[in-house]
Amino acid sequence: MKLNKDEIGRRYGRALFEFASEQAQQKAILDELVAIEQIYEQVPDLGNILTDARLSSLEKQSLLDLIQKNASSIMQHFLQLLFDYRRLDCLSAIKDFYQTLYDQADSIYDATVTSAIDLNTRQKNLLMQAIAQQFGAKKVRLEIQINPEIMGGLIIRVGDQIIDGSVASRLKKMSQALLNS
Repeated sequence: MKLNKDEIGRRYGRALFEFASEQAQQKAILDELVAIEQIYEQVPDLGNILTDARLSSLEKQSLLDLIQKNASSIMQHFLQLLFDYRRLDCLSAIKDFYQTLYDQADSIYDATVTSAIDLNTRQKNLLMQAIAQQFGAKKVRLEIQINPEIMGGLIIRVGDQIIDGSVASRLKKMSQALLNS
């Protein structure tokens, strides 16, 4: 059975995170993964080039050596492992899952807030504090989305939890209640 990139990302990301944790290098390895992902963004097909048949093994190894040049020994060994198992095309999925594990371990939460209007800095700070308190987070990364259709209030999404305090949602509930009575 062939694994998809997300499953590969979870397996390798977890293994790398556990090893980095044993070495007390979680943040340093995350920083290296982010830097390598930036290289992948500059050369969008790099992962495929390093895994498919376009280049010889020697040419691919030379490219990998350039990527590994300034990496820590942990990252050098990890990249070589990915190369040997032809998994370098999954680096983005690995980094994403590693980031998820890092955030969980460090109590960092991502929250998406939908508002009818833009929020000022004070409102954003109060919202981050409230979300941190509600979810027990040390830090909250906030993404604001503007959607005038919600009319007012907020819709807050943290992970798979949604708190819908929008005016549009309240009106819809009131309308349904009136129709059902």
